[in-house]
Amino acid sequence: MIAAFAFPRGVYWSRTFAVDVQIMVLDRLFLPMVWFARVLSTIAVAGMLAAGLTAMLGPMPVREGSALTYLVLATLLLLAMDFGTYVTHRLSHQVPLLWAFHRVHHSAEELNPLTLMRKHPVYNVLGVLVDCITVAPLQGVIVYLFGVPGELQLLAMANMGFIAFSFLASNLRHTHIWLSYGPVLDKILVSPALHQIHHSRAEKHFDTNYGEVLAIWDWLFGTHYQPREREDLEFGIGDEAVQPHPTLAAAMLEPFVYAWRTIRPHTSTNEDERPADQFEPDAQSRAHP
Repeated sequence: MIAAFAFPRGVYWSRTFAVDVQIMVLDRLFLPMVWFARVLSTIAVAGMLAAGLTAMLGPMPVREGSALTYLVLATLLLLAMDFGTYVTHRLSHQVPLLWAFHRVHHSAEELNPLTLMRKHPVYNVLGVLVDCITVAPLQGVIVYLFGVPGELQLLAMANMGFIAFSFLASNLRHTHIWLSYGPVLDKILVSPALHQIHHSRAEKHFDTNYGEVLAIWDWLFGTHYQPREREDLEFGIGDEAVQPHPTLAAAMLEPFVYAWRTIRPHTSTNEDERPADQFEPDAQSRAHP
């Protein structure tokens, strides 16, 4: 009975789950390259900033930070990393060219834990670029003050924050299992219910709950949606009736066609004459959640 509730046949025998598995395998193959690019890029930018600080202010003597200092800096680094994720996510919804690639994640019509990795590589590249703006400056200051070993310790502490969040049911975000932390804590941490609402096809849920770990960014920037009670949700892209990514190939290639058509307006004046199975962007210029 519990197994049937936790692993419903309709979710784990769906077309969405099959595509999720394929994208997960592809992601596992290229994940080391993605993380290498992310770490190398932010470290390179941080190193240049640290070198600039050294040139302007002179070298800092080698120092050991106190435990409290490291805790404060690790917290700031965690905030910077999470804010970068919020920025990446929100841009991917509100810039039509970027939405072309983030649609892959939202075309999932059933949610399961593997949906977390249902991301187009272009979305990951965007994340690297945003990290160079939101995370690298703080890393540069840390390298200047404490050197590379200090930076690595702080990165490890910040990553532990993300791991701790995973134990607070973050893996339930991409499932049918509703779990809200309540109206107070939901404004601090992103509960599974908040993220499930983000995946909803309902128009009232559009452009809400972009946060990854912390909900404070949504609260501060006016994108927080707090449910009063459990809501019945239907997942998928709200303004597209036909599944645009029924296969792995479609999930990887269709976004480029969609992106091209957002840049170059259609020359055809009769939208109804085009075949229904063609790759094409929706009529809205505003991205759905």
